[in-house]
Amino acid sequence: MSNDRSKPLIDEAIKALKKGDYSESLSILDKAAELNPENSEIYEIRGVAYAKLGRAEAAIESLRKATVLAPTAKNFYNLAFHLAEMGEQSQSVDMATEALKIDPKHVKSKELIKKLRGTSAPVGKGGQTPTKPLRTTLYGFKGKHLFKDIGDHQKEWMALGWTIVGLSVVATILIKFNFPFAAPKSPDFKNPFLGYKPIRSPMAAGTIGFFVTMILASMIWTSVDLIDRRGRAIWMVPMMICCFLFMPFLPQAFYMFAGRKD
Repeated sequence: MSNDRSKPLIDEAIKALKKGDYSESLSILDKAAELNPENSEIYEIRGVAYAKLGRAEAAIESLRKATVLAPTAKNFYNLAFHLAEMGEQSQSVDMATEALKIDPKHVKSKELIKKLRGTSAPVGKGGQTPTKPLRTTLYGFKGKHLFKDIGDHQKEWMALGWTIVGLSVVATILIKFNFPFAAPKSPDFKNPFLGYKPIRSPMAAGTIGFFVTMILASMIWTSVDLIDRRGRAIWMVPMMICCFLFMPFLPQAFYMFAGRKD
């Protein structure tokens, strides 16, 4: 491969992958594939990039292609690992077994089979040890995005989410320190707003409008992400509670940190 014209592009794609520019890495790999469609490394890296974007099926297809072009223990293990991430335990064990046929000392393949089977029993032909389900991937239910555009542009989608969080913080500060409602002389408990009335001024109207916009933006972003990842709807409960407490940024930020790993 020393004279392979696709090698500089492959190196460039790896750099983009490490930086988190997964879509850019795929674009570079497309160019590399035009120069040398028989280079298995292209499909190996492409599989990783697809997986990072949440396109699990495309990742598996690329990794299968890599094993066809270069049936090495490493390539079979990579395929086995991603199959396990999709919840395909039986196929994963088969591919890890293929890796061990090529390299009986391949440690990662042994560990993967042990994890899948929940036993330290040796790998053998026709073994019927039942497999245990693994946790689904962090990028969605069995790695499948409902919205392809979100799956292909995770970096931009997350940047939008954090932008909404930042603007929600600004909206909260504005409404806390420039409260746009006039307090009643005494609370009216028959009124859902306890007698509070919005102040009639452009500044107050702008503050209320900005805050309501950020509440809607937070709820829409979180709900769309939950739908895309088939996440748990329970995450919308703290979102709604905190919106009424004038802190819409808290549940969204927490969801982005922890909820997307649920």
